[in-house]
Amino acid sequence: MARFEQAGAQVVGISVDSPSRNKAFAEALGVTFPILSDQGKTVSRQYGVLMPVIRLAKRTTFVIDKEGVIRHIDRGGEAADPASARQACSLLGHQSQK
Repeated sequence: MARFEQAGAQVVGISVDSPSRNKAFAEALGVTFPILSDQGKTVSRQYGVLMPVIRLAKRTTFVIDKEGVIRHIDRGGEAADPASARQACSLLGHQSQK
C-alpha cells in the first residue's frame, strides 16, 4: 500500500457483494483499503467487467488518473497482480511532473 501512496495513488476495491460480506472479506484477509459495494452492478456494468450470465464481476484492476482517464487495465484471474498496477502508478507520477 505504501508504494501506491508514494505514487500518489488511492486504492479502492469495488465488489458486487453486500457491505457486510465485503467487511468480512476485508477482515479475513487483512485488507486495509476501502471496499465499496456495487450490489446494483452499475459500476461493474459501466466498466465492462460484469459477466451477464452469472451476474458477477471479473476481477480487474484499473489505474485511473486524476482527470478520470483509465491509464492501465489488468484483467486478473483469481486475483490481479498488483505489480503492473504499481508500475502504471509510478508512470502516472512521471507524467504529472512533465
